[in-house]
Amino acid sequence: MLTPKERKTVKAAIEAAIVEAEAMIEDLRTRAAPVSPDSAIGRLSRMDSMVNAGTARMALDQAEKKLSRLHARLDRIDDANFDVCGVCAGQLPMARLLAAPDRGVCVACLQQKH
Repeated sequence: MLTPKERKTVKAAIEAAIVEAEAMIEDLRTRAAPVSPDSAIGRLSRMDSMVNAGTARMALDQAEKKLSRLHARLDRIDDANFDVCGVCAGQLPMARLLAAPDRGVCVACLQQKH
């Protein structure tokens, strides 16, 4: 069970991760914008720009999912079982909570999924 001080530390980590994710999302939205067909760039450069935009769209999707998970975890920060693995019900170590604040699963359970 987390102490109030540890809970406060984890909450600050989640809030910092939210700020970071929101900034990343803004950047990715700009990079994922469609490439205009009337751009005065060469065919290969346009194709490269389209590939880059597609990659940015995939990264944007992942960043938005992470932001959603972060908000969900922040909403649950005061739950008694906040630091319990959602799969095996084992205690999540403080290092795990700080390293991956958007995840509520221990490393062992995460590795079993893959």
